Amino acid sequence: MNYFDFIKSIIREGNTEPLKGLKVVEITHFVFGPNIGRYLALLGAEVIKVEPPGEGDRFRQAAVWGRFYKLANPYFLIQNANKYFIATDARKKEGREIIYKLIKDADIFIENLRAGLAEAMGVGYFQLHKINPRLIYVSCSGYGQFGPLSKFPSFDVAAQGVAGVAKTTGWSDVDEFYKLPDYFGDYLPSLIAVVAILVALIYRKKSGQGQYIDISQTESLLRFYYELTYYTLTGKEIGKTGNVDPSASPSGIFKTKDGKYIAIAVLNDEQSKALARATGIEELEKTTHLERLEPKTIETLNEKLAKWVSTKTLDEILNIAAIQGFPAAPVLNDVEVTFDKWKWERGTVEIINDRLYGRVAVVNFPALFSKIRPRTKWLGRPVGYHNRLVLKKLGYSAQEIEALINREVIGFWDNMIGAMPPPTWDPEKDPVFKGEKDELDYV
Repeated sequence: MNYFDFIKSIIREGNTEPLKGLKVVEITHFVFGPNIGRYLALLGAEVIKVEPPGEGDRFRQAAVWGRFYKLANPYFLIQNANKYFIATDARKKEGREIIYKLIKDADIFIENLRAGLAEAMGVGYFQLHKINPRLIYVSCSGYGQFGPLSKFPSFDVAAQGVAGVAKTTGWSDVDEFYKLPDYFGDYLPSLIAVVAILVALIYRKKSGQGQYIDISQTESLLRFYYELTYYTLTGKEIGKTGNVDPSASPSGIFKTKDGKYIAIAVLNDEQSKALARATGIEELEKTTHLERLEPKTIETLNEKLAKWVSTKTLDEILNIAAIQGFPAAPVLNDVEVTFDKWKWERGTVEIINDRLYGRVAVVNFPALFSKIRPRTKWLGRPVGYHNRLVLKKLGYSAQEIEALINREVIGFWDNMIGAMPPPTWDPEKDPVFKGEKDELDYV
């Protein structure tokens, strides 16, 4: 068996969930905070999401272009996969008491409210640390929990702006800036938070102590931003680079003869010579790669390469690139990404059969393991869907739970789209909603 077949054979041969047994409680909304819990849940942690009754997490109503699926926001369903949902108001004493009971044996607490708001609600670090000194408490915000910007609200595009990321987008001769799409300012910081949590778990295993973690969107983005170091060393700004990689020449995305797009980036002399053989562009053969990195030179080479690409179809160029040995890749649209065969073969994308929402394609954990298999077991649920199940696990009787419902200490969805169940759902035929079975009984 060769190397490649061997690696393929051992990937996900096990079914281990390394975080199984860890309990996570989150009071989160939108993307930054929920995405942290999502990754922990994919790795096996029990994640309980606490929402206010009624509309719940406001991201439930933020479907892309207002497109809902079975009365739910598809984005929310994925963002909150594998979680348990309880709806209680932390501002009420009895609501806080439920949260405190959840915290007693929890390992991790996550909140991404405005800085200081969790403390004001009675679920800040000082309050929860007293209940559980081993707790790892994670606060997520735009600018951190202290400093001159700490009390300002933040969101993805604001973080991109303050971190300087937005300033690098667009073209140098166009006086406009653009946000990076798909909540870049939420997803990268949330992954940093996951790493920080795993580090804190290792520290706790060694010391027995929990701790507080302060994660800032803006500071997280700065960790991917080398322009700051470049400026302090040279006194110059890199500026906007548009469709060009300033470390590669030529580089960019080009339109093919058949109206498709291809990405090409030449990073060394060997690749330059390979591209020269394919295109006949003499400058690629005559000078070294580093001699061609002046902006004007890159622009000239890009123009020549664009002209050559426009005379070939996408398949022709990909075939030439494979033969000659220069990097080239197709630029895929949503349909092509969804049905790209290698993603399915590697398990990057897979189909789950959810009890409430049916067959849905989901993107898996962004790493492949030989002994671990992260997986999506179920999608997000309506507001308060697991109230009875979660409270039953905490030791509440059926009568006590119904009393809490009657006193509006805990609640469910209102009739707002995004917060409610699918239209065909029948509560009398759902033992999980009734607290009689666990989601895990169906996976």
